[in-house]
Amino acid sequence: MEVHVVSKQDISQHATFSLPASATLGKLGPSSVRIRPQIVSLGANNLSYAMLGTALKWWDLYPVQENYPAPYNDSSKWGIAPAWGFSAVVESTIPEIAPETLLYGIWPTTAVLTDMQLEKSTPEGHWIETSPHRQTLMSLYNRYVEIPRSNPVCSLATSSLSNSPAAASPEEALNQLAWSSVFRTLWTCGYYLSEYVFQVHPDIKTPVHPLGNQFQLPWSEADADLSSAVVVSLGGSTKTARTFAYFLERKEKKVAPLGFLQVTSAPVALSEATKAANPSFPSKAIEYADIESEETAEWLGQLNPSKIVVLEIGVRGDGLDKLLGSIKQNTALKSANVVIVKIGSPQKALSAEEQAAAYQQIEQLGKVQCNTSGMQDTAIQALGAEAFFNSMDVKWEKLYHDRNLWAADLKMVWGHGISGSDGIESGWTKICHGEVGANEAMVYKLQEKPTHS
Repeated sequence: MEVHVVSKQDISQHATFSLPASATLGKLGPSSVRIRPQIVSLGANNLSYAMLGTALKWWDLYPVQENYPAPYNDSSKWGIAPAWGFSAVVESTIPEIAPETLLYGIWPTTAVLTDMQLEKSTPEGHWIETSPHRQTLMSLYNRYVEIPRSNPVCSLATSSLSNSPAAASPEEALNQLAWSSVFRTLWTCGYYLSEYVFQVHPDIKTPVHPLGNQFQLPWSEADADLSSAVVVSLGGSTKTARTFAYFLERKEKKVAPLGFLQVTSAPVALSEATKAANPSFPSKAIEYADIESEETAEWLGQLNPSKIVVLEIGVRGDGLDKLLGSIKQNTALKSANVVIVKIGSPQKALSAEEQAAAYQQIEQLGKVQCNTSGMQDTAIQALGAEAFFNSMDVKWEKLYHDRNLWAADLKMVWGHGISGSDGIESGWTKICHGEVGANEAMVYKLQEKPTHS
């Protein structure tokens, strides 16, 4: 029963340890389930959860326990980084949730049993975590979704990686689990930005601020209007950026931008995705090295935008500085209003000094910050939970079905367990150092590692 913990002072410092089999949890409380994490994904978003874990309460999801060995039982110094994926229920005091039920949500990066207190929500099969220590969290992170037991992925998640008698195609069922672990939450940010923030959605009728409308921050129809804008996606091969591009490039011309520029380490793959989308406006993918090129400057300038919307999504290196410098030097772009929307963190761990510099840049450049939970809360309030989630389920199924159109190059890279070169331990080191390829998505099966005779 292994646990992965991360230093709250320096998230690149992390450790794993084992708990003895005798470290049991005791009697399960009322309205509760006891779960064992099965499959989770790791990516740059997990770094955000750790770097901002104190400020945004992500460390409160799964606090370190008093029975952990010292020094890892000190919650002021160590925390458990959460990850999206699937867990199996092993015990339940909720009549509607039977043992072996599979739940989707955000989980601890551990292979140990964890107790959760759940309350029924809307629509059917949705549950809200109600434990007192989690009530300061944003709503997105307290929502869990039951996977129908008739779905073949359920038995696959709780059996071997290679075979599931309930699945007509075990390989496809496993693939669905992997893609869901990686994208089922991350895709929503790209969708909300495209459909709620940068257009007035017909069912919501008012523009949605990137942080959501509950803070009553100004975001007008003019802010949402892309008709005279060029959109630039910095970090175009990230998961959120890919899904944003999928929806943006399929917009009707009346709500589309003048053009779309994706800056990426994978321009060939994104160019193929653009061909598949066949957008009604010019769309181009370039390498980071080409940000300051004459060709890029000419391409942007000929579109003659009055607004440039920059999505800073896990950008690598000094890409933003280069882009802003290029815009200032371009005669055709000098008078354009530049709007920077900051989404997530860079694709590596930042030191305390780097984090301070990043916060300072947010203030200096007037970046608009983005929050998936806030945008989702606004949509739920406008549409109602039943209609909203039913619609999102349909959209997710379509996005998954179309995955070879927008992410044909993306590989699910499977790991196993918590410790070692194949486990979460190694994966965390890779994301901290920015060593995950643009065409890789890391997924982990957290059950006991297979033994070989």
